[in-house]
Amino acid sequence: MQKKIIALAIAAAFSAPAMAEVTVYGVVDAGVAIVSGDGLQGDMLAIAGGLSGSRLGVTAVEDVAYGMKAVAKVEYALDPSTNGGIGNARQEMLALAGDFGTVATGYLQTTGYDWAVKFDPTSGSAVSPLQAVTSAGGFYIGSAAAAARAPRAVAYISPDFGGITVAANYTTDYNGGTGDAANASGTETKTTAMLFSATYTAGPLAVGGVYLDASVGGSSAWTEFSIGGSYDLGMAKLFGTFQSGENAAGNGGTAMSFGAVAPVGAGAVAGSFASTSLDAANSNSNGFTVAYLQGLSKTTTAYVAYNSYSNDSTGAGVGGGSVIIPTNALGGVKNSSLIAVGLNKKF
Repeated sequence: MQKKIIALAIAAAFSAPAMAEVTVYGVVDAGVAIVSGDGLQGDMLAIAGGLSGSRLGVTAVEDVAYGMKAVAKVEYALDPSTNGGIGNARQEMLALAGDFGTVATGYLQTTGYDWAVKFDPTSGSAVSPLQAVTSAGGFYIGSAAAAARAPRAVAYISPDFGGITVAANYTTDYNGGTGDAANASGTETKTTAMLFSATYTAGPLAVGGVYLDASVGGSSAWTEFSIGGSYDLGMAKLFGTFQSGENAAGNGGTAMSFGAVAPVGAGAVAGSFASTSLDAANSNSNGFTVAYLQGLSKTTTAYVAYNSYSNDSTGAGVGGGSVIIPTNALGGVKNSSLIAVGLNKKF
């Protein structure tokens, strides 16, 4: 009888439903774009992610001891324009939150990503100029830059101290799998990255900055800092960013952006400009986007956007187009533009 009771208890432990609040959410974004570039005929493409990347996610939140909450979150990319199904992970996180703040580990969305989302009005969209120029320019801080997401990471986010929040992220093995192992020549190959941020919000004003240090084998390989700000005037909200990075040899560059969002009835007009100034020859680029967003419901938005990029020379900078364009479509084109019309549905 005792063995039977133990067996039943073990079975119950593995099969009982989790006593947590579980939420399934997602975004599906799809549209059509007409693209053109120097020396190429214009073309029409069915696209995804014009306003924001499509995704499917699940969060589970449970009250635990000492007034804390345990949080699990998994989120994966979707591409509604293909049959690829669920794509790469955007986040895979386990966290503990309380009066002390939040500690988390897993495959994390970094504070560098959060900074870009806060101060780039087109962040997360496939027509974000800042997103395009920083990802192509070798920067680490940004919504599509090298350290937007980090594997094998740990993070801390503080509570709000009178409008000030701070965060720290550390990825313990960025390149994955090598750990402290050395290569054949005896050189340590482990890559790590540390990010620190601070943000201050007071009424219509918000300012924030991020510092990053990425190291290989214990030696600094890339350092970068960024600052951003926004101010809500009521009739419009203004945004601006600046960031600068360099490698161990002192080579790198700067990126800057400014933008605005103005409500118009049930919709809004958004504009953004971004540029890079890089030490490498013929590698500077700039781009701008103007878009109109029309709310059709609380969860559905229609949009139309015009986007243009210019590079110093062919094959440099952003490679002739935003991430909305397949890399083999306009890669290496000096100037390009597109017009996109689409629909964004949240659930």
